[in-house]
Amino acid sequence: MKITVSSLFLLIFLIIITAMCLLMVYFILRTTYYVNYLTNCDPKAPFCYIKKIKLSIPNEFLGPLDQIAQSEGTRVEIYKKRQKAVSIQKLQAQLPEIVEWYKSLTTQISEVIGEKVKVTPLNQPNSLSLVVYEKEGDFIDWHFDTNHYSGRYFTLLLPVTTAPTCGNYQYRNAEGETETVYLQQGEAILFEGDRVFHKGKELCKNQRRVVLSCTFTSSQTITPPEAILNFIKNWGIFGEIA
Repeated sequence: MKITVSSLFLLIFLIIITAMCLLMVYFILRTTYYVNYLTNCDPKAPFCYIKKIKLSIPNEFLGPLDQIAQSEGTRVEIYKKRQKAVSIQKLQAQLPEIVEWYKSLTTQISEVIGEKVKVTPLNQPNSLSLVVYEKEGDFIDWHFDTNHYSGRYFTLLLPVTTAPTCGNYQYRNAEGETETVYLQQGEAILFEGDRVFHKGKELCKNQRRVVLSCTFTSSQTITPPEAILNFIKNWGIFGEIA
C-alpha cells in the first residue's frame, strides 16, 4: 500500500487533533472531578490546606494596581470562567516594586504552612497576577487548581478593591459543605489549590472586584508533560507563554 505525502500529513494532523482532545479531557477531569481532600487533613495542623491570614497589600501599591487592572489584561469568557487576568510581565513593566514585595513574602508564607516555599518561576505569567471581575456575571466555576510543579503549590489571594461584592471566594469544607470566605481589611486567603475545591461567585450589577494572586511552591521543577499543560493554560488565560 502506497502512502502519499498528503495522506501522511492528514494522519499526522489527525494524531495531533486526537492528542489535543485527550489532553483537554484530562485537564477538565483533573480540575473539576471533586474529591474532598480536606477530610484527610489533621484539623490540629497549623495549615490544613486553607487558611485566612493577617496580610495586606501595602497602601502605596493599591492605587497603581487598580489602574493597571483597568487598563491591562486579557479577558477570558468560556463556560467555566468569565474574568480578566493581568500577568506578572505586565506588572513588572509598570510596577516592579510589587514583584519585589511578592518575593519578600516567602518567609512569612513558609511559617504559616510549616514548610519552606519559594515564589513560582517569575517567567510564568500566573506567578503573580491580577484577577479582575468587572462585568455582571463574571465568575469562575468550581475547580481545583492545576499544580504543574513537583512539589506543593499554594495561592495567596489579597484584595486590591475592598468594596463588598457578590463575587466572594467559596470552597467545599471537610464536611462537603459550601463555605464562603469574607475578607476584612488586612486579611488574605492562603490555600493549596489542587487540594481545595473552590470557586469565585458571580459578580452582581455595578460591582467590581480586583484580587492580587501570588503563587508559591516547595519545588520549582516542572516535568515535560506538565510543562506542555502549563504552556496551554498560560496561552489560554493570559495570551502569553513562558
